[in-house]
Amino acid sequence: MATFDSRSFYTRGDSFSVGASREHVEQSLLGFGATEVRFSQRGHLSAIAFRACGRQFRIVISLPQPDGIPALRRNLAEVDDRGVTAKVLDLTTRRFWHAFALSTDAKLAAVAAGVATLESEFLAHVVLPGNRTVIDELEPVIASAYRAGKRPSISA
Repeated sequence: MATFDSRSFYTRGDSFSVGASREHVEQSLLGFGATEVRFSQRGHLSAIAFRACGRQFRIVISLPQPDGIPALRRNLAEVDDRGVTAKVLDLTTRRFWHAFALSTDAKLAAVAAGVATLESEFLAHVVLPGNRTVIDELEPVIASAYRAGKRPSISA
């Protein structure tokens, strides 16, 4: 397993392009020993899939949208300048991808230090037989348990 050092990547998030942050994530995962690292995008969703430690992982993230950016939500009615909107969305997207890259770095650093396992750090994103992730399976169970106020019944 490679040693992990990403100190040179820590800086303001909007100074890195989306491509540079994605490349950083890919190189970090590959450097850790992951294989088959793939990115895909459909609409406002982006997915990162990879194999590592005998498991398949898929992380699906929702990309920033103009109506979800507080500065734009406040001023959208007042500002009819699509250039300003595009610029703010670009900066927000850059920061988003940079934050995702940093969170990936933190998870991999915890695993490299022996603080956690890869599976525990990415448990929600483990792909189960049937091509659904752990979070896909457990989210409705957890929501139901909270609504009912009872411990969930998880059948095997």
